[in-house]
Amino acid sequence: MVIVIIVLGILAAVAIPKFINLRDDAATVTGSEILASVHDSINLYRSGCIVRGGDIEEPLGDGKEKFEIDGIRSGYSGSCYPALKSSRKVSNANQCFEMFNSLLDAGQLPYMKYSWTETTGSSNQSDINSTFFSKSQTENYKVFIHQAGTYHSYCHFYYLDGVDLTETPYLFIDGENGKMAQGVTDVTGGVKWADSLLRYN
Repeated sequence: MVIVIIVLGILAAVAIPKFINLRDDAATVTGSEILASVHDSINLYRSGCIVRGGDIEEPLGDGKEKFEIDGIRSGYSGSCYPALKSSRKVSNANQCFEMFNSLLDAGQLPYMKYSWTETTGSSNQSDINSTFFSKSQTENYKVFIHQAGTYHSYCHFYYLDGVDLTETPYLFIDGENGKMAQGVTDVTGGVKWADSLLRYN
C-alpha cells in the first residue's frame, strides 16, 4: 500500500506540471489565433480600401473625410488601416479595444472598461513593468493594451487570458504608417515601448 501511494505521488508530481503546461500552451494557441483573426481582418480591410482607389489623408483631428468600409472609418494618415466607426483616430486604450472587437467575428471578447492603471488593462507609459500584466490578468482582462504617450493610431495588444506570461501572444498595430507585428513574447521583465517598435517589419 505504501509503495502504491509513493508511485501515485510520483506520477502526480510529474503529471500535474505537464497538465498545467498543456493548459498554458492551449491558452497561448487560442490567443495567437484570436490575434491572427484581427491581423487577417486588417489585411482584408486594407485590400478593400486599395481596390476602392486608396485612402484619403488628412491632418490628425480634422475628421472631415468619412472614407469607410463596412461602417468602419479608415485612419487619418491615409494608410488604408481601419480606425473606428465614429472617428479616424485611435487615441486611447478604449478606442483600441473598440477597433479590436469590431474586427472580430461576433465580438469574441467581452467589453471591458480600460484605464491607464496596473489593474485596468492598459498603460500609456513608455516603459511598463510586469505588474501591469500580472495584475490586469488577475482582474480578468483578456487583452492588455499598450499605447505610449501621443502615439495616435498605435495599438499594442497582449493576450492575457489563461496564458503563462513568459509566452504571451501579441499583435502590434501601427495604423499611422500601415504596419503590423505578431508573435509570442515574455513580458515578465516588463516592456519598453522603444523595443516594441523594433518588432515591426
